[in-house]
Amino acid sequence: MKASLTFIFILLCFFNAQSQVSREALPFGVNSDGRLISVFENLKNKTKGSKIKTDKISGSPYFEESFKTAQIAYFGEILKENIYIRYNAFSDEMEMAKSESQTSSEDALIKNKKVTCTINGYTYKYLAYIKANEQPAVGYVKELFKGNKFSLYVRETKEYKEGVKAKSSLEGSFPPRFIDKTDYYIALGDGSLKQTKLSKKHIVNTLSSYEQEIKSFINLNKVKLKNSSDVIKLFNFLEEI
Repeated sequence: MKASLTFIFILLCFFNAQSQVSREALPFGVNSDGRLISVFENLKNKTKGSKIKTDKISGSPYFEESFKTAQIAYFGEILKENIYIRYNAFSDEMEMAKSESQTSSEDALIKNKKVTCTINGYTYKYLAYIKANEQPAVGYVKELFKGNKFSLYVRETKEYKEGVKAKSSLEGSFPPRFIDKTDYYIALGDGSLKQTKLSKKHIVNTLSSYEQEIKSFINLNKVKLKNSSDVIKLFNFLEEI
């Protein structure tokens, strides 16, 4: 009898250990039956906060003030729970909310290249990029085109400018304000994101090995590559070569 009880006890311990291992082997936030738990808590960081009182500044740190439903991809897995996101373009953070009606948040999506979010059809990624005459940096970029050979991204941010008081009646005063900044980046294959400008000259310089093909495309389609839609058409053309 004692031997039987000992055997049953060992068997229960074995199955309990196996269950624990199975749970720990699953991706963070997923339990053994595949449902996501505590998604919000698992994905969030605290926002950095700002020492600037934004109510006294002209403009906004956001391009879109309201929270929008976002599709979050966490290490390749699409999360099913509703998460609401708005991009703080000044602090470069994806602020998180539990409802669209929220007007503020102290929570931000964790910054990781394996965590992406899609808002209004555009996917935002946290990637390294190289801006002209600056050290490499990391930040959020919006994916405009993703092909096998080429990718096009835009980084839309807000920059804070101090107010300026007029020194005389002949000069104008400027309040403290947020100004919009837009930079475009091109990547070849899985290579680095390198800054470019939307113009024939800069696109050709960035993709010098495709100079003849680019010139042929421009002559055939009568475009100047001064907007992202023309560059996307070019990339679709080059992808087929």
